[in-house]
Amino acid sequence: MRRLLAIPLLLAGLALVGCTAGPEDSQATPVDPVDAAYAAHTACLGEHGVKLKEKSPGVRVVDKDAVDRKVMVDAQEKCKSLLPFELPVDQAALKRAQGIAECYRRNGFPDWPDPDPKTGEFPEGSDMNDSAVMRKCTPVVPEDNLGTAPVSG
Repeated sequence: MRRLLAIPLLLAGLALVGCTAGPEDSQATPVDPVDAAYAAHTACLGEHGVKLKEKSPGVRVVDKDAVDRKVMVDAQEKCKSLLPFELPVDQAALKRAQGIAECYRRNGFPDWPDPDPKTGEFPEGSDMNDSAVMRKCTPVVPEDNLGTAPVSG
């Protein structure tokens, strides 16, 4: 009896070892934080009949060309508890917004607030109302010289 139980456990252990990251996985493309936040929800949709496709290695998304509206509505209802409550902030966008804030402070708005590090947005009531400063500060480039040169175009 013990041998019968040991075989499935051994096979399960081997399967887990086969799924761990090895040296060849170290070159894998990093997954976008927003895609990672939706991964459980997307997997749930797939489990409830929604057709999925691979967006990039390790990232599955809804196949918009194969959506069955009834299936999608039903799956959305069953999976809504897995929707991410709060999305991660795009670090590049946050850095740009911090550069804009710094530029505004250097150009006549000394009390201009930094963006919220959790949302990447400026606090409500932060009006970019000075058109000369706005042209100078938004968007700013290059990244290592934030706030000193407007984007030409």
